[in-house]
Amino acid sequence: MTDRMAIVGAAVVTPLGVIEEGIVLCEDGRISHIGPAGEGRGIDPEPGSVIINAAGKILMPGFIDTHFHGSGGDDVMADGVEGLERIARSVLRFGTTGFLATTIAARHDELLRSVEHTITARREAKGGAAILGVHLEGPFMNVSFKGAQPEWGIRDPNLDECRELLLAGEGLVRIMTLAPELPGGLDLIRLLVEAGVAPSLGHSTADYDTALAAIEAGATRATHLYNAMSGVHHRKPGLASACLCEPGIQAEIICDGVHVNPHMIDLAWKAKGPRGLTLVTDATAAQGHGDGIYTLGDFEIHVRGPLCTLGDGVTIAGSVLTMNRAIGNAIGFTGMSLVDAAEMASSGPARVCGVADQKGSIEMGKDADFALLNPDFSVDRTIIGGVVAYQDVTSRAIQ
Repeated sequence: MTDRMAIVGAAVVTPLGVIEEGIVLCEDGRISHIGPAGEGRGIDPEPGSVIINAAGKILMPGFIDTHFHGSGGDDVMADGVEGLERIARSVLRFGTTGFLATTIAARHDELLRSVEHTITARREAKGGAAILGVHLEGPFMNVSFKGAQPEWGIRDPNLDECRELLLAGEGLVRIMTLAPELPGGLDLIRLLVEAGVAPSLGHSTADYDTALAAIEAGATRATHLYNAMSGVHHRKPGLASACLCEPGIQAEIICDGVHVNPHMIDLAWKAKGPRGLTLVTDATAAQGHGDGIYTLGDFEIHVRGPLCTLGDGVTIAGSVLTMNRAIGNAIGFTGMSLVDAAEMASSGPARVCGVADQKGSIEMGKDADFALLNPDFSVDRTIIGGVVAYQDVTSRAIQ
């Protein structure tokens, strides 16, 4: 098998702009050349290279999903190491080349077990998207904004529990979602910052002043902007208002048109710009698996089309959104550029995962991880380390 690849003719999305009809060369799993294709303008692939004719397609850096609960029928917390391995293969269909396995509120022993399973699955990786670490969504959140989180798993901050979880994560817990207004909330933020974990504000009743105190303590992120947090009110500005206004917060946003109205996504885009927002899916086991009944932790969720709810049919419980569709929706809702979308789906997530020196953008020397998209944002191929890891069976591209 050759260790060289040439992707020719795509619109190549780099941090500096889009190279129309570009060529990207890869060798030994890394990007070795980026430039315009065509005689006299680029360079020729070396003999023996795998050549992908990508004319008319879009080449983006592989997507990194930092808030993600499952895919293809498997749940991050429910299906153990083998389930995580299947999830890593399932998400390739959507251009995702890396993700943070995301927990929900649960008993301490359950969270420890989930973190340990994630670390084991990462260590024993058998192909698929890279497991880049853990996002602990809770358990230290406000029950008043629990959303689809199980009440029995929610509690006030416990620093000893947090230290145990971080120890189990072997330095790979990247994000923790918490409610800063709870007793000990600000101390928890300081502990996370000291440990190199990004504190993310969410599932919270915090008012603007409490959000400012959390930012002062070291909070840098917000979990699914607008959802499960105090909102935007002209006399009582809550956490969502602080997320929109304060430049120190990078906010996740779920661009499925269900969690957040497209006009409010456009508002967030205008307020925050590409470096202030991160595209996430908040996907459940139902991602890519169709309608039916699935699990989210201990809960049963019901899926009908784009809507995931608890059994009450009302409470939204995650999503079936995919990263490629999040890109397409974000561009459609706001008019942002492909370059900005790549920042929100790849570069920004790579930074919080601690891998921006290797992944997240199409630049010389970085890992050859790509999502090759059709003009409608469906995935033609997903490439990891210069190897095609997924190819749409209907693809007409010549290899």
